[in-house]
Amino acid sequence: MSYCPHTKCRICESTNLHPVFDLGVQPLANNFVKPGESRQGHYPLQVLFCTKCTLSQLSVVVDPAVLYRNYSYVTSTSETMAKHFEHLIELLNSEEEIYSLVEIGSNDGAFLKLIQSQIECHTVGIDPAINLALASTHLTITDFFNKQTARRAFDLIEGAPSVILARHCVAHMDDLHEFVDALTTLAGHETLIAIEIPYMRDTLQRVEFDQSYHEHLNFINLPALEILLSTTPFHIHRVVHYAVHGGTVLVLLRHHKSRIQPTVSEYVREDKVTLEDWRLFSIKAHQKISHMYDVVASRAMGGKTVCGFGASAKASVWINACGFTEREIRYVTDNSPHKPGCLMPGTNIPVISQSRFMEVAQANYQIKAEYAVLFAWNFRDEVLSSQTEWRSRGGRFIIPTATGVEIV
Repeated sequence: MSYCPHTKCRICESTNLHPVFDLGVQPLANNFVKPGESRQGHYPLQVLFCTKCTLSQLSVVVDPAVLYRNYSYVTSTSETMAKHFEHLIELLNSEEEIYSLVEIGSNDGAFLKLIQSQIECHTVGIDPAINLALASTHLTITDFFNKQTARRAFDLIEGAPSVILARHCVAHMDDLHEFVDALTTLAGHETLIAIEIPYMRDTLQRVEFDQSYHEHLNFINLPALEILLSTTPFHIHRVVHYAVHGGTVLVLLRHHKSRIQPTVSEYVREDKVTLEDWRLFSIKAHQKISHMYDVVASRAMGGKTVCGFGASAKASVWINACGFTEREIRYVTDNSPHKPGCLMPGTNIPVISQSRFMEVAQANYQIKAEYAVLFAWNFRDEVLSSQTEWRSRGGRFIIPTATGVEIV
């Protein structure tokens, strides 16, 4: 079997885990395959909540070799993310002079490429996806982050790095204690550790259920993170809130000797999670799913052509949660070099290049989309601005929001 049940909390080891959100049995959200290729199967997608330490976590663990052997997600090249990377580099460099940096979950090396173009520093990436490591032009350890790879990075950097960065990858880790042990191995007393995670307060309040997929084993809130760090040399030094990805916090860790910024306690207090929070989230999430299905299906049955915009993991979650087929969503556009020509996970809905979006709209009336579901809702402003020509011809976006679905 390529997955196993998860029954013990990753932070406090409590077995008192409560089911709080369930999307049934779902395909892997990044399992994009070409027609005729085999798929990786379906797995339970359920969130459990630990009442002792408040960590939220998936009920099963899919074999990492299945998830990451050939990983299709690549770092976004959007203007939104380019600006975020610029801000991130500026902030990190203001906190600690960057003369060496190790990035955990370096993906295709996009961030490392940018920082090296601006700062003369020694960089090493760590990522388990072989296909992405081969695509990267930067020194990459092709493996998971653990004590062994931490030692290898330490040797390659020739000492403790000035900065360790882990962007949106801690949610993927099955053994969180091994993660902090590996940080202890790699970091020096002056090393700045920067961890970027979804802000649970935003995830719950905005009902961002499409962040639930099999790679995301953990939904880490700041109080649970403090408990995880309590037996380590590290503490939360600073928290910075960003709007990207629907609400993100950059959590800066330092050794205990450094002071804590006053706003940290406020962020921790606001990020407390309860069973009631999850109960309301689950109700609203299923309402959003029903609303989206009704909006899309009614237009498809009325003779309108609906497509999807952005073949992301979020799109996979939405499409499979709603039960959409190619009858409702004719195709999904994407600007990734890897996904066009593939099918959306769990469906026969084709993915086409985003560059063909207007070409398709102009050349073939039969598949001209009058509506596009903006699955990449986290890039809303950028997408709406870039698609003014299609919108001027009558095209309209169907956009998930915190309260339901909006048509613009």
